[in-house]
Amino acid sequence: MDKRKNISIITFILFVFCVSSLNAQQLEWKNYTSYQVVRSLKVIDDTLYMVSSGGLLEISPSFDITAYDNTNGLGSNNVSDIIKDASGAKWVAGFGRLTKLSDNQSENFTFIDNDDKLFMLNCISDDGDYLWVGTDIGLVLFSKTDDGGQIEDSYQLFGDLNPNAAVNGIYLNGDSIWLATSDGLAVADKSNPILLKSPSNWSTYNLTNYPILETNDFKDIVYYESNYYSANAKGVFKTLLDSSGDAVFTKVSSVLDITINNMQISSDSLLVAYNYLSSGYIDYISNDITSTITNLGLSKPLASVNFQNEIYISTDDDGLFVFETGVGLSPVNLFGLPDNNVSDIAVDKFGRLYAGFSDKTFAMQENDNIWDKFNFYVGQDATVAMVDSLDRIWMSTWGNGTWLTDGDTLINYDENNSTLRGNAEGPWWVYITGMDNDGRYAFFSSYRALNGYPIAIADLQNLDSPAGWDSIGVVNGVANAFITSLDYDRNRVAVGTEFDGVYECFLGTDPMDEPDSCRHLVKENSFLIANSIRDIKYSPDGDLWVATNFGLSWLDPGIDFFRDIPLPPEMSSDITALEFDSRGNLWMGTPDGLARRNYNTGNVEIFTTFNSGLVDDHVKKITFDPYTGEVYIVTNGGISRISSLVGKPVFNVEEALAFPNPFVIDDVNDNLSFNFGEAGSVSIFSSAGELIKSTTVNLGWDGTNDNGSQCASGVYLYRIEDKNGKVGKGKILLVRN
Repeated sequence: MDKRKNISIITFILFVFCVSSLNAQQLEWKNYTSYQVVRSLKVIDDTLYMVSSGGLLEISPSFDITAYDNTNGLGSNNVSDIIKDASGAKWVAGFGRLTKLSDNQSENFTFIDNDDKLFMLNCISDDGDYLWVGTDIGLVLFSKTDDGGQIEDSYQLFGDLNPNAAVNGIYLNGDSIWLATSDGLAVADKSNPILLKSPSNWSTYNLTNYPILETNDFKDIVYYESNYYSANAKGVFKTLLDSSGDAVFTKVSSVLDITINNMQISSDSLLVAYNYLSSGYIDYISNDITSTITNLGLSKPLASVNFQNEIYISTDDDGLFVFETGVGLSPVNLFGLPDNNVSDIAVDKFGRLYAGFSDKTFAMQENDNIWDKFNFYVGQDATVAMVDSLDRIWMSTWGNGTWLTDGDTLINYDENNSTLRGNAEGPWWVYITGMDNDGRYAFFSSYRALNGYPIAIADLQNLDSPAGWDSIGVVNGVANAFITSLDYDRNRVAVGTEFDGVYECFLGTDPMDEPDSCRHLVKENSFLIANSIRDIKYSPDGDLWVATNFGLSWLDPGIDFFRDIPLPPEMSSDITALEFDSRGNLWMGTPDGLARRNYNTGNVEIFTTFNSGLVDDHVKKITFDPYTGEVYIVTNGGISRISSLVGKPVFNVEEALAFPNPFVIDDVNDNLSFNFGEAGSVSIFSSAGELIKSTTVNLGWDGTNDNGSQCASGVYLYRIEDKNGKVGKGKILLVRN
């Protein structure tokens, strides 16, 4: 069923604290996420809200869809619940963030534990001027009014339940607060919240005293048809309390050996999502009798609601379904990535994106956020992706070699038809960790190649012949097959290893004919900062840069030794990914965010989910698009794209332009940019030919002279010189307000 209609992005005023900027310019972020893991469905004001690990979707009665993520309102893309309070404001719970959406404004509140780590918020319950927030480490009381919104208190001890039990569901009834936790049920009087700090003020119910429960993992508790109903992973229970506070649990669900995923009230119906054997089901309960609405097959249902006289069902990995009486069950075609756990991406000269995922799939971007999976099964998790000089897509895997797609043609290269190799335990297990090409030849690294030749070379014009493949290994000086990464530049290929430093091989003009010589660079012989290599990359200047688990190293060509590159103390030293843009700026990924090192100054700026639109802090790969100047960041939570600060770059310096022109200066943060795509020096002259300022393409011009004094309004001339001495010229009209 194709319910896809209009997709829109709402712009909110974001109240966030930014701790860094990029040359005083705002980066434009675009995120690509998956909505396949739908944790919650809520109907608010006749609108369906779909809460997922990739953000929030708002679906109107006419099925217009508005997407929210951390670039346009949300504090986190990984969200779990939404409610509307009595004032009409909507509150969204997510990973480390509580977001208030009201009057086209967004306000985000951060939740950090004692170790300064974010944690998951699972559910929200409105209580006048307060919100009760269930989290992975307990319960939080949040004030909506004090200082514009703040955490009032937190609670981790509930009777005899295990400390810091995750709170998955909250129900408020007068002065009572009920919690469904990962270690049982708890109830207390909340009229004096400070008393909730004492475990003795909580009454608890779990498997210890009630064997009928079978498990302590409770999902939720609700009040329905004048009774409490609680759901844990093993069933739904009618829950009665006697005058002494003892409970009587009566199991309502009749099917044995089920796994309950969710229970919620929707349109006066109590709906239960569960799995039995290998199938998923949605039941409704009335008068303690369960009736099955639909069977979802292999999908794992997480939630269900009534919307527009139909039942919408969310799943753990298969997106959204709709059940219509007389029609049956149909998938709702939305948009977004197939999965959030992206392995790598490649982009061709037409701007099409190709992404590999850890769920054994590859997908191509069809249009904006519409992605289509390739119609074949790659057999293993994706690892790296590449576009070659013939615009063919290479997609490598964790164990099934590499795949070449060329239109409708699909070819698998592995140990049987190439020099790619598996390992000693599984000769068929061909795990590719790196790929690159120079236009004529492609280079691949096989992890733990059993024959000791971990670097494969392929002639892109002769792939189907044994003569079209060669390899580099022990005889050439590569003595370690634990290869983690690979890069190629100007007749050299370099590989990083898991614990044995770097190997750099000199190939000559024809790597298939000429003998290869390799050198081994480690901490002990070349001052490499560490021998555990995460990524390796040649700069546009041809210099070798190495990312390790302990920092960043640059191979200084003047002395042929590595130099340690200073990094900000707040930046993780575990560098997971490297990429250069065409101007020589170095983009670095870490488990804690993204960083950019300026080619001219060496200054490093850090971007995280706290201060930018980065989709997730754990960065795995970075890809630069030379045709557009855009940077793509691959993370555990999807893909982020940073638009070029200079528009579409040009690579002929004679075509380079300055913008904005006229250059109107309203404050000290205004800056003139140049759209030349490479590094270059810039000279600014007065109309009389006097040199006013010497700067670079990267830095641009802030309207001052070399002494730091402000230049007056008027006409100025600029001269850009590239690395080859070629020159571009133009005029600028400076207007100072």
